[in-house]
Amino acid sequence: MNPIMDTNPIPPVPSVPAAPAAPLLPSAPPRVEARASAVVLSVRDLKAGYAGGARVLKGVSMEVREKAVTAIIGPSGCGKSTMIRCLNRLHESLPGAYCEGEISLGGRNVLDWDPVLLRREVGMVFQRPNPFPTMSIFENVASGLTLNGERDRAKIAERVETSLRRAALWDEVKDKLSSPGVGLSGGQQQRLCIARALAVEPRILLMDEPCSALDPIATGRIEELLLEIKDQLTVVIVTHNMQQAARVSEYTAFMLMGELVEFDRTQQLFTKPSDKRTEDYITGRFG
Repeated sequence: MNPIMDTNPIPPVPSVPAAPAAPLLPSAPPRVEARASAVVLSVRDLKAGYAGGARVLKGVSMEVREKAVTAIIGPSGCGKSTMIRCLNRLHESLPGAYCEGEISLGGRNVLDWDPVLLRREVGMVFQRPNPFPTMSIFENVASGLTLNGERDRAKIAERVETSLRRAALWDEVKDKLSSPGVGLSGGQQQRLCIARALAVEPRILLMDEPCSALDPIATGRIEELLLEIKDQLTVVIVTHNMQQAARVSEYTAFMLMGELVEFDRTQQLFTKPSDKRTEDYITGRFG
């Protein structure tokens, strides 16, 4: 007998029936779909420019959704900053500047509002941090409240802390609130300016390239902040950084030479743009 073949075969292990597959749960809808809420700001045929000069905006129309981030992108000189400055009437404060059309907030054309009252509803954060140089950290955040007539010290202190927490700055400055705001780093100063804007509890926060003067780490902090606060208020951000627009926004508008070329959900605009000019811009063929 062959010794190699003379082995006791191991009995086969009985097969165990496979457990029934768990039923598949329906996938959650994209977050942007859940955010397809009411239109908070409606722009119709907006024209802007300077007397005796070229028109900067040439009849722009778009809608801004409530409690979502809308990004405005496009090459330099396309009208992005003019567009956002029209939304709270800062553009008109420049010599010879004009703005025509309709910007509807709450059913009223903001071009008919008192600009001071409008800016309580529509705050602004600028390209470069601009804390008030003679004010402390606390005073910077409280400035809008005191300007609007708030005198209750306890209420002001509570609002300052809440705003600094929302701006992800409280833990870094809570022990030096009396220190000058200009003594903070660039990224901290920008978050201080965001806290200052949030303190008056606006419905809409406008941000004009808020990260262009910041390093990558500070930029990351601002983007994290945007992702945290966008459940609480509406944000419109102008950015030259398309990757940033893709990361933080749910809707994106592409502007070119004073015109709105395309406006859509961010994912749609970046993956399947409907206009060849949009595709050329986001793929780097120009701009």
